[in-house]
Amino acid sequence: MFAKRYLEQPAVLWLSESGNKIVMRDDRIANAIGLRIEADKNLPDLILADLGPVEPLIVFVEVVATDGTITPRRQAAIHAITDAAGFRRSQIAFLTAYQDRESAGFKKTVAQLAWDSFAWFVSEPGNIIIMRDGSTSSARLAALSGQGHAA
Repeated sequence: MFAKRYLEQPAVLWLSESGNKIVMRDDRIANAIGLRIEADKNLPDLILADLGPVEPLIVFVEVVATDGTITPRRQAAIHAITDAAGFRRSQIAFLTAYQDRESAGFKKTVAQLAWDSFAWFVSEPGNIIIMRDGSTSSARLAALSGQGHAA
């Protein structure tokens, strides 16, 4: 549901289960866009690519049942991988997916979410939470809410 709604031309590059079990990987697409994926404890459950834009967007997705969000530490470790591969930070996105806002997993982990990442809920597929770090670029609330743009 997430990929169809938020990505123009989604592709799955990596899918794993608990215990670092690799369920699926598409090295052909990953290599074509310049991303080398090696099993690593910092990698999330899912790596998506949006192949629609001129420069692909790589989306690192962690699916939370009880633990395991995209934390600042994991975000930095993944940035080290993507920086080394030559991706600009604007080509990288981080998403933590939950069942819903009432779930124990969300309540337990929301304080651990990394800034400059997203949170999404299966129960509310049309909505997304943006964890924006305002220290990197300033914006007035009107611009963030869409009031600062002409319709």
